[in-house]
Formats: sequence, C-alpha cells, structure tokens
Amino acid sequence: MPYEIRVHTHSAFALGYEAGINKSTVDGNLVPPSCLITFVQKRIQYLELEETASNDDTDMDEDFQFLQPIDLITTDVYELHKIIKEKKRKSSERKT
Repeated sequence: MPYEIRVHTHSAFALGYEAGINKSTVDGNLVPPSCLITFVQKRIQYLELEETASNDDTDMDEDFQFLQPIDLITTDVYELHKIIKEKKRKSSERKT
C-alpha cells in the first residue's frame, strides 16, 4: 500500500476514534464528501458570528451552545446568523 494511502487511512481512523464517530447517532449517508473542511470553515464562521452576537450588553452563559455541529455542516452561514440572533433574543427575554 502506498505511503499516502496509509497516512490518509490512519488519519481517518484517528479522527473517527478521537471523535467517537462510531458512537454517533448521525447517519453517515447525510454527511457530504469533504465535510471536515466545510465543518472547520463553518466553525470559524460560527465563532465569528457568536462573537458578533455577544458584542452587546446581554449577559450570556459561556457554556451555552447556539447550534449543533450538524447544523454547521448543513446550514448556510446567513441562516446560522439568523438562528443565533433568534436564540439569543429568546434567551435574553427569559432572563428579564
């Protein structure tokens, strides 16, 4: 087996093992090819959106998650922004 294939196979195994993919309830058929790159890119965008959304005076719990990881893969960034804003609005209404 060529070296490159062994490296990719090992990387895929390590990622799957570390992430606990075998324990996941996500249907593998719903995960598009090359989604890891997309996931990382969207995660960076999500962090930027979350930072933008938290730049006001609203006190938010740092452990609060606005989205699930599957949302980051399957949802457009503009829709993610709407979801974050809406969840933040609802959260601030509950606190008042």
